[in-house]
Amino acid sequence: MLHLLTKNLTQAQAIKINNQCEIFHYNQDDIILHAADNREGVFFVLSGMAEVYIPSQKSREEVLEIIKPNELIGLSNVHHFLSNHFPQNIQIDPKIPLYPDQVSKTQLQPYPSLIQVRAIDDLEALFIPFTVLKERWSEPGIRDFLLDQVSSRLHDVYHSLAEQINMNTTINPVSDQTVLRVQDFMQPAKSTVQANTTDTIQSLAENLSRNNTKTAAVIVDNNIIHGIITISDFLHRVITGSKGTQEQVHTIMTEKPITIPSTAYYYEALTTMILNGIKHLPVTTEDNRLAGIVTLQDLLQAKQPTDILQNTETLKNIAKENLAQAKQNLYATLNTMLQQQVPIIHTLEVMNTLYDQLVHRCIELSIKEMSTEPPTKFCFYLMGSGARKEQFLLTDQDHFLVYEDDTNKKSDTHSDHIATRYFTDLAEKIVANLEIAGYKRCKGDMMASNPIWRGTLQQWGSRIHEWTLNATNDRLLLAQNFFSYRYIFGDNDLHYQFQQKIINSLDRAKIFLYRLSQLERENPIPTLEQPLRSIFRRNKKQLDLKKEVLFPYHHSLQILALMHGVTYGTPIDKIDQLHQKKILSENFQKDLKASISTILNYYVRNRYNQHQRGEELTSTLTLTTLSTREKEELMLSIRLIKELQNHMLSYY
Repeated sequence: MLHLLTKNLTQAQAIKINNQCEIFHYNQDDIILHAADNREGVFFVLSGMAEVYIPSQKSREEVLEIIKPNELIGLSNVHHFLSNHFPQNIQIDPKIPLYPDQVSKTQLQPYPSLIQVRAIDDLEALFIPFTVLKERWSEPGIRDFLLDQVSSRLHDVYHSLAEQINMNTTINPVSDQTVLRVQDFMQPAKSTVQANTTDTIQSLAENLSRNNTKTAAVIVDNNIIHGIITISDFLHRVITGSKGTQEQVHTIMTEKPITIPSTAYYYEALTTMILNGIKHLPVTTEDNRLAGIVTLQDLLQAKQPTDILQNTETLKNIAKENLAQAKQNLYATLNTMLQQQVPIIHTLEVMNTLYDQLVHRCIELSIKEMSTEPPTKFCFYLMGSGARKEQFLLTDQDHFLVYEDDTNKKSDTHSDHIATRYFTDLAEKIVANLEIAGYKRCKGDMMASNPIWRGTLQQWGSRIHEWTLNATNDRLLLAQNFFSYRYIFGDNDLHYQFQQKIINSLDRAKIFLYRLSQLERENPIPTLEQPLRSIFRRNKKQLDLKKEVLFPYHHSLQILALMHGVTYGTPIDKIDQLHQKKILSENFQKDLKASISTILNYYVRNRYNQHQRGEELTSTLTLTTLSTREKEELMLSIRLIKELQNHMLSYY
């Protein structure tokens, strides 16, 4: 485009054209075009990338497309330019082009724009006024370039529109209530029992009785939600407790209750209740005032009991002979959520909550099968995708067990022997029950039944210290798997002690972290140039999402977190903790979570489709099946994850 503007011109004419154009520099997240801007030209992107999006204060902003170098920003107003500068009558000789100075001066006003454009990263662009395009319209290359840009963009828009229509037609808005908003089925504020913190328990009980309400009351002062009181609070804190009816309601309320915005979806309310084990949710307006309340009963009335709710209740008390059936029921839930286009992060939260309950139940059954109760406190931990809350299909078992040092008893040797024998047998039973439930035994034997993955608190401290002190490749691989751990069952105090031991072990682990970083330096995420650019030129037709993107992402985040004292949490938790420590900026935190959501969406759906077709499960994504927009979305997501890896490596 640059050379076309001055092609076949004298030096003086070229200088005149150049003087009319201007190069602009934008930082990340700068707005290039506002919705209300009067657009009098186009931008030619020299470097960096931009996104076209629909701004919104009430809901998630929708990105329409990504604009890369050598592409134009502002094509939506080309129609306005052509209408103002070209005639509508038929040319006498179509071979002779009509130029802007031959056209009538009737000016058509552009339609107000609903979209904006902002820089994704540092961007440099050449602004080309429409007056320059008018002046240079006689150059065929200018017209050809503009036509190519418009037609290419139009093709992508139609393709994306078709995809959206196809997706929407798979969702029946009448029968599928997951697309309902909370405001559609909540109990509005005017019918919600409310009280002040200083009201008496007696007055609140009378108010609930008058309104024939047996659910809950929301405690509000000056439009701020302070708490919630349910019927169980009356039962446990008043009737069977020591509270008098003349005491103030704040003495029995649950403070700072979990709330949900009125614009949230049905599935968000459902997953919030399941994940937090609650049955009442105060609903808030945009300014965080009380809009109403939604209960589990409201959800059941809006939709027949779902597989999610049925599984939640069933898994709590499932018998050993029914463990094998649980997998089929859980997969049915996964299928429903994927078909209903529930965002992948919510889908994984729900599925991993259900899988946690299944594992929890397997451990309970294993303890019941033992002849005695555990001789000492213990904790059971998951590793791998289950620990990261990224499991959707049941994988191989990946776990370890920690039990308390028995140093307070007189016969230490005898007590230790009893604990060793007990937890050896318990671990075998847990592995066996998990296998019945559908978890295959780990081929690498990374299970609590292996003595390497079982031991006392002191033994684990020595083990971790050995890993960090003598960081061989084998130990580094063990550590990579270990540091994705997540507590699933056991004693909370022991879990806290275990975390503290890990933190203490990492105080002098700089060489260990350095060695981990060097492993990642040897396995870089593909860059935007090579080989990723060749991927989107279809020189490479497949991408291994697990090996080339997810593993480097997990390891880079893990190392960065350990460097800054973050030893526990899922990847999303660690991103949030690093943001709180000001290691990651707010914008990068938000973009990184959106990027990993995109990658996981491709990974989960691709792998689940293979499962449905009875194929061997792989993490390979066939790139030739992606639309242009999907490729751009994937490319941008990988780029952001690459930035995380580079940020981690910059410390070394």
